[in-house]
Amino acid sequence: CPGLAGLELNSSCPNVSGGVDFGSDPAMTASVVSGVRQATRLPILAKLTPNVTDIAAIAQAAAEAGADAVTLVNTFAGMAIDWRRRRPILGNGVGGLSGPAIKPMVLKIVWQVARLVRVPIVAVGGIGSIDDVLEYLVAGATAVQIGSANFYNPTLAGKLVDELDTALTSANCHSVQEIIGTL
Repeated sequence: CPGLAGLELNSSCPNVSGGVDFGSDPAMTASVVSGVRQATRLPILAKLTPNVTDIAAIAQAAAEAGADAVTLVNTFAGMAIDWRRRRPILGNGVGGLSGPAIKPMVLKIVWQVARLVRVPIVAVGGIGSIDDVLEYLVAGATAVQIGSANFYNPTLAGKLVDELDTALTSANCHSVQEIIGTL
């Protein structure tokens, strides 16, 4: 497809029935990534679910099957309840928790996976400031995505790009590469 830079495979959506099935098992993840790799030369990012026992093994399987990067992570399984009606609020009963609440857990996952895989890591979860970006980079991410914060601050991405050089200078770094994985 003209204009398409890459593909992010969402093997981890908790908001639809069966949405995490093939992202919960290393062999199934590898099968999906391998199938997509055979169909395209575009870069493939495998977006993984945190709702597993060993996400590092799944990340490694995705990388070995041809993923060019892994995106860590999709949302954590959660639930919202209307206690008055005694019913789940979400149509599927459960859904995904995202935003600042998941950042400490995602930082740990990024750090764990970065120690095992040799493909770039795109971190997502609770990014609302340049400090959040730098924490992810130090943990081992090579890039970040902004999700929930776009709803309350649609100009955040541009602001973070503008602040990056100053933050790197304050850390005595001349490039992002110098700070990645330095925890």
